[in-house]
Amino acid sequence: MSSDPYLNIVKHRTRYNPCIGGLDVFLQQKPVRASRIISIDCPNHGQRTSQSRAVAVQEDDMVTTLKTIPSNIMRIVLIEDINSRLMSLVGNTLDIDPLFFADYVNTSFKEFEVSPPPPSIAILPSLLSESGYLHLHYQQIVDLGDASLFRNTPYASKTHTNITRNVRRLPPLSGKQLALVRSACSLLVKKVGAASVCLVLVDSPAHTAVNTSRPQSATVLHGGFEDVATSRVSLQTSGGHDVWKRDSMLQSLVHYLQHTRPLRDTTTPISMLDLVYYPIRITLAHWNSYIHLISRYSKHYEYSLQDISTRLYSSDITDLQRWRRRIRQSRHKLTLLTEFCKFWLSQEDIDSHKTTWNSFLRDIDYLQDQLQDYKQSLEQMVTVATSMVQLLDSRQSIVEAVSVRRLTYLALTFAPLAWVASLFSMSEPYLPGHNGFWVYFATAIPLLCVVFLLSTFKYDHMCQRLADYWKRIMNRYRAKRNRQQDNALKP
Repeated sequence: MSSDPYLNIVKHRTRYNPCIGGLDVFLQQKPVRASRIISIDCPNHGQRTSQSRAVAVQEDDMVTTLKTIPSNIMRIVLIEDINSRLMSLVGNTLDIDPLFFADYVNTSFKEFEVSPPPPSIAILPSLLSESGYLHLHYQQIVDLGDASLFRNTPYASKTHTNITRNVRRLPPLSGKQLALVRSACSLLVKKVGAASVCLVLVDSPAHTAVNTSRPQSATVLHGGFEDVATSRVSLQTSGGHDVWKRDSMLQSLVHYLQHTRPLRDTTTPISMLDLVYYPIRITLAHWNSYIHLISRYSKHYEYSLQDISTRLYSSDITDLQRWRRRIRQSRHKLTLLTEFCKFWLSQEDIDSHKTTWNSFLRDIDYLQDQLQDYKQSLEQMVTVATSMVQLLDSRQSIVEAVSVRRLTYLALTFAPLAWVASLFSMSEPYLPGHNGFWVYFATAIPLLCVVFLLSTFKYDHMCQRLADYWKRIMNRYRAKRNRQQDNALKP
């Protein structure tokens, strides 16, 4: 038994839910770096006061922050890049279901025969939506710099964070080396006496990608997502004040959560849908950028297929198939989000604001339709590219066959000439410049003609004709012999 009580709980739970198996491995790892913690107190009657400000929290003060919450206060605790020690501490303090942490930690899709799938795949969408927490999975698009520096770089790498995320290098575009970083944001609400705590786990910006050779610096493409509150911000308040880093999910959520709640009357208690509004908005903005990236690569491959002789390789087919798998996974993640929204819409009394959440669902449907369109387009390109590669291979085989035929003619020409030259090489009268040199040509040229004549014969056809001729002779011989025997038997 481990000295960590929460780790023991996780190991016991793994027997019944194999999908959380990676969590116990993570809890036993040493932290790579300290986590960043921000706390925001919001009165549960909804009115924003001076208490609704962000406060930095140290890891040593985490237990006090989670347990000493005034009555009728919703304390939002945001943790960026949570480490193993802090996760055990928070899980044990709030009695959190290990499945919540497992779905945040396990985002990689490994082979099914090697390890169980992550909770987002292993558990059905309806059960996940009823669990009381939300997991938002999305892709960060990062720029690694000059593409010429990555010609021999591995396709897969990891982020240098407490929870390592997969980094997948993409084909170069306009001299830039882009990559996808798998990211997640998880949200959980727990009652603590008369108060409540909302735990939000977010990933840090992907600034470093680590592979087997060397670390690679990275920057989020175009600085991050589009501001989701742009349409509601007045010109007087958007003049350069309150600037935050859009590539940081933590800073973005802190910025938005300190504003008035977006949905309902501020006199009503804070609900689950109030808390997830901005995380979902930010995630959908990331998905929208991701679809623009798919559109760009779709155009890239369409132009690649137009010049198959100098551009198309088998690696292009591999890339197309990877995009097709990514789109399937992306649609599954959006389906989980749709199920969550529909479940909580049916649970909470928000009839007067269903228009807002119906807009959410329409946005998700729009993203789903876009992904489906590009999926069909990529499937068609895979078929076309496969056919083109097969044609290129066939043409290459024909070219090689022609080259072999030319080499065969050279060998047929050289062999008899060399053989005749070896016959006369020991006799001085037949050397070049002597009177008998003409004998070399008189012998070599007829022999060369005989060799070429024999090389043109269709030996299979000739052997078949000889076999047929021999069969006819044998049949005549047998018939003649049978007649002689019959004549001998006659009286």
